[in-house]
Amino acid sequence: MSHALHRHGTVEQLQNDYTFYARASRYVNREGCGPKLRKILSIALEEKNLVNYGSSQAGKSFKAGLKPDEYAATLDKAYGVAGCFSDKEAVRSLLKKLKEAETGISIVISGLIDEIVKIARDLDLKPHTAFLSLGVHGKRSLLPEDEVQQVTTMCGHGMVSSKLTKVVMERVKAGKMTPEKGAHLLAQPCPCGIFNTDRCEAILKELKENSPAGAKS
Repeated sequence: MSHALHRHGTVEQLQNDYTFYARASRYVNREGCGPKLRKILSIALEEKNLVNYGSSQAGKSFKAGLKPDEYAATLDKAYGVAGCFSDKEAVRSLLKKLKEAETGISIVISGLIDEIVKIARDLDLKPHTAFLSLGVHGKRSLLPEDEVQQVTTMCGHGMVSSKLTKVVMERVKAGKMTPEKGAHLLAQPCPCGIFNTDRCEAILKELKENSPAGAKS
């Protein structure tokens, strides 16, 4: 799940942003993995702090209208379940339940590595592999502003455009759109369900509060 590694933001923001991916492997356990994936989905849905979920097989995310039963029906032809959380304790609870379920499906968690390693140790889990993002190199002056990257990188496949993000940000700052509606709109293009609308809403709210229009209202 390397596409979830490059989420741009401050340490404080990323302490409230975790993604998970349950993935079967071709020639190992993908054949007939639907029931196991549905079990994993049901466990994830038990967590009240699950922010979003989805898949390319389903073609959309929860924030774009994907219902749990609709999602579950796609899993016979899928090879993974993905979603995101804003609360590390929800991640801890999820991993504890998945450990007990013993589905045999690999689980990938993305977030601040120190936080994830601590959770794993607390649950007596030994991470198999760790991927680290080394940041962005090259002509960084061509990249959009930091606050725009904080939003667009929550879709690891680049489906959330910087232009749309800037339009939403301007509308929120002008008081023409609420941070909640802005975050919901920006989540629509990302079918994987790892776009964290809680974090996006917080980013938009802070922008509004720090803008001249927001300061007056």
